[in-house]
Amino acid sequence: MSDRPTPAMLAHPDREAALALPALEDLFRAVARQVRTRLVNRAGADIPVRLGVAQVTTVGHILEDSETRDGGVFSVFSFEPLGLPGLVVVQGRLLARIVGVMLGESPTEEAPPYRIRQVTDVELRIAKRACEDVMNGLIEAWPASKPVGITINSIGTNPRAASGLAQTTPVVAASLDFGRPDDPYGLMIVAIPAQTTRDLRVPTLRTLKRAPRGTHVDLKSCMPLEVELVAELASIKLSFSEMQAVKLGNLIDLGP
Repeated sequence: MSDRPTPAMLAHPDREAALALPALEDLFRAVARQVRTRLVNRAGADIPVRLGVAQVTTVGHILEDSETRDGGVFSVFSFEPLGLPGLVVVQGRLLARIVGVMLGESPTEEAPPYRIRQVTDVELRIAKRACEDVMNGLIEAWPASKPVGITINSIGTNPRAASGLAQTTPVVAASLDFGRPDDPYGLMIVAIPAQTTRDLRVPTLRTLKRAPRGTHVDLKSCMPLEVELVAELASIKLSFSEMQAVKLGNLIDLGP
């Protein structure tokens, strides 16, 4: 029997995740940068990867989207030390485009229309590497004071692999958009358990109550405080030649 303390489960994980959402967006941006770097090494071409949307949702809601589900690759992973499951979904059209670029297709030219088909073993291995890049990105971007471990449990093309997850369990799902905005390759959906987001929550700052009039407030703890101020006095029009002639000490008439 282990003496290691068991992390406390959150009573309202969806609320905790909503409070941590700004920090989670920064986390997923760091993951997107790592995935892009790894993709350059594998594909030999710079394919843009950026954070699309991060939101609190459920596993069931993710799997309801036919565009995400049909022809996709599904990877279920465990988030330690809580052991809670997460999910990564690679859209079929995204995988087909990445494989095409790896085989020599131009990353800037329009790809042929995507048709849902059976994923090959080679494509599945490429999808697994992409999922591993996401896992490594999450581990590296997670706060060093609260280290986590992530293990891929299963990966395949059958959405039933993810159907064993509790469909109503709250997760934070982020869409990683691949390709230029005017030439999207497709999406990768990364869903981490909402229970894990407490480590990323930014502490709420306490507000100071306004002191009654006549009360002396000690500001020594925050002074001196340097603040940059900009004041616009007026707006005038000068020709380019007049601007060139301006020298230190000249007076500029601002009018009444």
